[in-house]
Amino acid sequence: MNKLVWTVSHVVSKSVHKLIEEPIKKCMLGKHGRNVHIGHNVTGNLENIYCGDNVSLGGENLFLSSNAKVHIGDNVMFGPRVTVITGDHRIDVPGKPMIAVTEKLPENDQDVVFEGDNWIGANVTILKGVTIGEGAVVAAGAVVTRSIDKYSIWGGDSSKKIAG
Repeated sequence: MNKLVWTVSHVVSKSVHKLIEEPIKKCMLGKHGRNVHIGHNVTGNLENIYCGDNVSLGGENLFLSSNAKVHIGDNVMFGPRVTVITGDHRIDVPGKPMIAVTEKLPENDQDVVFEGDNWIGANVTILKGVTIGEGAVVAAGAVVTRSIDKYSIWGGDSSKKIAG
């Protein structure tokens, strides 16, 4: 009986996602091409995401992008729980708590670009101003703080080049 309940629950969940959640989230994107797949629980500022064709956003991806854009080229795959952050907070206003500083400088927010034919592994974090070159791969768990060359493989918590 438990297997039957699980199977029915799984089928209903997948159907709701495919028929309701995914189409709504596609409409929320700034732009999207053909064959764009959005996994379960993708959240954040979706209106700042611009996707090409054949893009797959893994489940639980998070896009924090208040003033900058996320440009995703063609043929890009994101694993689950990828986080893309296009900005940070000002820390240069003495005497005022950082949380209270609402005005931003241009350098506080910068676009993130995926040039295309990229594979972004599970649990990757990509910070502002980064460009992931065409054909590049980012290994699971990496923290990417600077741009990545075309056709290379990067990984690790300090985002070191490991091949290519």
